[in-house]
Amino acid sequence: MEFGSLHEQNFNVALASALRQTNPRWSDNPQRIQVERVDLVRDQNDRKIRPDILLCDEQLPPVILECSYAPSNAEKDAQARLGCKYRIHQVRTAVAIHVPTDFQRLQVDRCIDVLLEGRPVYSSIFQLLKDREQHASARPFDRRWPNSGFMEGTVHDLSLLVTGTALPKEDIEQVATKIAALVNRAANYLNDLKARQLESVASHVHQRSPLKALRTVMVLWLNALLTQQRLFLQSVDAADPVELPGGDLPRPSQVIAIWQRIHHTNWRSVFGPATEALKHVGRLHPHAASKALSALIQAVETIEVAQLGLHINIGAELFPKLSEDRKQAAAFYTQPSTAELLATLTILPEALPRNEWGQGRLFKLHRLADLACGTGTLLRAGYRRIASLHEKYGGTVDSLRTLHSNAMEHGLIGTDISPIAAHLTASSLAAIGQGEPYGDTNIGWVNVGGTGTGARAGSLEYFAGSNVEDLFAKTGGISTGDIDLDNRSVCVEDASLDWILMNPPYSRTRGGQSAFDVAGISTDERKACQKKWGDLVKHQAVNRKAGLAASFLALAKQKCKPGGRIGFVLPLTAAFADSWTITRQMVEQTFEDITAITVTAGKALGRDALSADTKMEEMLLIATKRFTPPPGSASKTIRCAIKCITLTSPVTRLGEAGAIAQAILSACSRAAGDALPIGIGSDQIGQLITLRKPIDGRPWSALGVVHAALAGFAYRLSTEGVFDFGDVIEELPVPLTTLEGLFTIGPTHHRIGHLRGNSPIGAFELCPLTSSSDSWGLDRALWAADSKSQTKLVIQPTHKGYAPSGVGSNSARAAMRRFQSTLFYSRNMRWTSQSLVSATCPRVVLGGRAWTALLHQNDTLRKALALWANSTLGMIMHWTQGQRTQAGRSTTQMAALRTIPCPNLEGLEQHQLAIAAAVFDELRTQVLLPACQAHADPVRRKIDSAVVKMLSLSSNAATAIPIVRWLWCNEPSVHAHNKAALRKIQEATRNELL
Repeated sequence: MEFGSLHEQNFNVALASALRQTNPRWSDNPQRIQVERVDLVRDQNDRKIRPDILLCDEQLPPVILECSYAPSNAEKDAQARLGCKYRIHQVRTAVAIHVPTDFQRLQVDRCIDVLLEGRPVYSSIFQLLKDREQHASARPFDRRWPNSGFMEGTVHDLSLLVTGTALPKEDIEQVATKIAALVNRAANYLNDLKARQLESVASHVHQRSPLKALRTVMVLWLNALLTQQRLFLQSVDAADPVELPGGDLPRPSQVIAIWQRIHHTNWRSVFGPATEALKHVGRLHPHAASKALSALIQAVETIEVAQLGLHINIGAELFPKLSEDRKQAAAFYTQPSTAELLATLTILPEALPRNEWGQGRLFKLHRLADLACGTGTLLRAGYRRIASLHEKYGGTVDSLRTLHSNAMEHGLIGTDISPIAAHLTASSLAAIGQGEPYGDTNIGWVNVGGTGTGARAGSLEYFAGSNVEDLFAKTGGISTGDIDLDNRSVCVEDASLDWILMNPPYSRTRGGQSAFDVAGISTDERKACQKKWGDLVKHQAVNRKAGLAASFLALAKQKCKPGGRIGFVLPLTAAFADSWTITRQMVEQTFEDITAITVTAGKALGRDALSADTKMEEMLLIATKRFTPPPGSASKTIRCAIKCITLTSPVTRLGEAGAIAQAILSACSRAAGDALPIGIGSDQIGQLITLRKPIDGRPWSALGVVHAALAGFAYRLSTEGVFDFGDVIEELPVPLTTLEGLFTIGPTHHRIGHLRGNSPIGAFELCPLTSSSDSWGLDRALWAADSKSQTKLVIQPTHKGYAPSGVGSNSARAAMRRFQSTLFYSRNMRWTSQSLVSATCPRVVLGGRAWTALLHQNDTLRKALALWANSTLGMIMHWTQGQRTQAGRSTTQMAALRTIPCPNLEGLEQHQLAIAAAVFDELRTQVLLPACQAHADPVRRKIDSAVVKMLSLSSNAATAIPIVRWLWCNEPSVHAHNKAALRKIQEATRNELL
């Protein structure tokens, strides 16, 4: 035991030495990592203990690492360290290090070299999520990650993991909430300003911001105070500590003097606007300004006491809590963990030779951009990723200083339409350094608004040229250093960017939403911006119905250099919606190594979303721009491979996001087949499914699917008409066509009419039917979906059309009546509550908003289609094409509905159609369960059996269908975690189905 213990102590010394070399702060001051010290940490009984390694960096909460050749010993010791005290701080995070036994044979010096060369060690994290006393009967930790087993990583990975997870996410959010409250309190102190004074403040801070003017001022001041404190800690001569004067309120003149002194040295982008705003408000109401400063100084102290200097950022954690119109503008701020995940996946070590990564002039040669940068979360994550690779491959303290100045002046490009957001981007990037001065930046505030030929569309103006004017240059140059910047532009030449990270606005002009619906823009300006947008993307692979996000993706294609990489946060509609087809095809043609990532449906929403506050499903898109397009890429016979990754849980924590990214990259490098699980430790965190498809822009149907076998089955069925599951491979007896190829598709509801009380469009005014006796007569319509009453293959109309004066015309109504039918197809399918993808009415009626008419002269064929669409195969076919923006739904716009594939039923023999029609007549009055419960629905089983007979599928296929049905119902995008559906899924097993 003594011999083994000695070797573990030697390893501790070696690991600590290696860790110091992974971080300039630790190599510059080795005392920030202590080894085997017995006088620094005390347990809950105030007894001295000796942790293996203590990370005591004053910019981070303390972290203890416990190492052992025996995994159980490492875990036991790490758990015992939780709740201990280092000075005034409780140890909330401990890391268990399982040391491979081959390290026992190494001397300390050789062990250090081996660790730095990349020999892996194995780790797990234990955390306390709240302050509490430990008890012998209680589990000594609140959270372990991974849930079981150890994650593999190098010492560089361990360094990033430890710094990223030093404080539980819950604590960061709690502190951010306190800071937001102090900012609001500070702003309230200025409410005594008169209306005209408030207007002057708003004008002074260039108010086109999702923060109201007073909050904008408070954010400027808080940002300056935080930067002042960081510069003081970095020993910058001009910076005094941030502290409250004893017994007095801080005087604006004193704070201004400090800021001006720093400003004259450098950091104009931080202190210039803050100083001017403080001068202005101080003249209007000095006492209120003093009280506001006092609250903000308390906020700085709160951050410093929690040791959050490296963990909290105004732009990332605070700004989304304060902004007011981000939902209206569909400009959602990227979560810091999402940014780390995306940056790690996009910026790869193999992009540059190792010696080039280690050069301080790296950012003079290579550029990272975000042309919708918001408060800079993605740019900061990208910068940190590049800096970590620089450190890993030979960077020094001196080269990091050069790297930082070159990053600020050359390599980092960010533009945004909000001045306060762009300002926070510039200042937060500056704070990553160690107090180094810098000159002119490429972070700009770009114009949106105006009318006529003067209309501007923000960063989308880069479609028309390389230069877009930086409005900061017209307002004092507040985004830059001390250079005179009149008429300055931010230049982004075509094919010039190495890496593009972006979370573009999702806004679109449709359904009550409006593109360019941002603060301070009038209706006329918004319309002018929309027209300008149309002019700019006229010749791009963009359908404006997809919204602004598709345009920014096309812009990235134009600005990214061959071999460069893009990393985007997008709405999940980008993978499925018909309006995105042309953009998906552009991605397939222009990029390679395409990876699309989403989280199991319904899991990444709200506080766990990829973007703050969005209620929709999202995805990540990462890809490399091709040097040349694939040969014959215009032909649909050329195929591309898209790696579709579905994670089982959202990525919500810094540090862990980087580890998850590495697991994804490892899986992608090994994905020789069609499917591969992704794991960390003993946990499966997701699955990779490789979708090989023609370059045609059709939906990426495998994305979001958790069962690989189902994904492959659905794809071949919907694209080739092949039933391929397990050992069963057989072609459908007729080729695939589309709904439009088989039926005449009825008009949209806009042409049919409108509900009473709404805008008078279309041929009719529609009113709900009040009784079953009123169901039949002229101009009835199957307008609305009703999950409670529409549970049988034959249903009743829901509305009646009227023709009051001023609505439609006789000719328009006659035209709509020509599209009456007995067969209808759902446009807004809710798998969790609705039973029918297709429905019929006993008599011909109009369609409507929820139901689209399908016209065909053959009544037998219409019944066959209704049976097919409501079968497991038909529902899966619809599921591959419908949008999945909201779990449990498959919405289809009219263009997508037209192209939904289905067997060419006209090619079947009459007796085959007769089989389907007979079963339809038999089942027409029987009640079906909601679609997501199809595996437990006896009527659905009868429908499936009839479809097997209609298509003359084999008995083997018939045996496989129950398993396919169970897998499909077990997809989160189908059941949406509906309790009733999950209960029925749990009651059924594959064995029972077999």
